[in-house]
Order: sequence, then structure tokens, then C-alpha cells
Amino acid sequence: MISLEPVDGLDPRLARLVQLYIHEWSALIPIAIGADATYRHEGLPLYRDRDDRAAFLLIDAETQSPLGFALILRDPSDCWHVEDFFVIAGARRRGVGVAAARALFAQRPGRWTFTVRPENPAALAFWRRVVPAARETLEPGDDGVTRTRLSFEA
Repeated sequence: MISLEPVDGLDPRLARLVQLYIHEWSALIPIAIGADATYRHEGLPLYRDRDDRAAFLLIDAETQSPLGFALILRDPSDCWHVEDFFVIAGARRRGVGVAAARALFAQRPGRWTFTVRPENPAALAFWRRVVPAARETLEPGDDGVTRTRLSFEA
């Protein structure tokens, strides 16, 4: 069983997981060496004491071990966005991500959206399983990369 633990952006467990997240992304897209330095030293200040943002650790209820994280943001129209969602490799394909995502959406009913980069087809397959009724659109990013945006009501 998985629980969602709200955490401050300076939580060292979150910082360690963000480093793993960046490490994994570096295999898919060019990331400058040392790109995680800000997280190591400053944490995630945007996720501190805010009503429109939240950070959660995905906690194994039995061992109390952090297995991943979710970072969310609410826009002015009251739509929640999954900014980042990560499950450590050893916990994947065991239902951790699905349980955590569904708990997250249940915790904040309403409109949700998130984007998936084309370099991460496994993530797109995951989100399609989690939210099969989501509406999909393609959106070009400022960086020239077209992402798939999924939108739905929770």
C-alpha cells in the first residue's frame, strides 16, 4: 500500500529523489552536468508554504520508505497540473505509480492536466492506463519539442 506524504520543498528525501529523476532523464535528453546542483543546495523553494503548489513523497506504508514523488501546481483557473511524477526503478511495475496517482487525483477533485515528452513513451503508456478517459492533444513547447497533453476530471 502507498501513502502520499506532503513535504516541504527542502525535505532532503525529496532532494535525493530529484537527483535520481534527473539522472534518469539524462539518459533521454541532454542535461548539463551539475544541473541538479540547485536541488542539492536549495531544494525546491517553489514548493514551500504555497497554496497553489504541493510536493508529495510516495511512501511504502509497510516500510515507510520513499518510493518516488509528485509535484503539482494549480493554475489561476483552478486546474491542477502534474509537474513531475517519479517512481524509483525498483518499485515500478508493482502498482506503486498507479496507486499514488489515483490517490493524488482523489485528494484534489477537479480538473487535471499533465504533459509527456516524446522521449518517454513508457510514461505516456503509464498515464493512459491510469486515466484512460483523458483527452489527448499535442502541444509544441517553447523548446521545439511537441508534448502530449492529457486532460481529465477527477
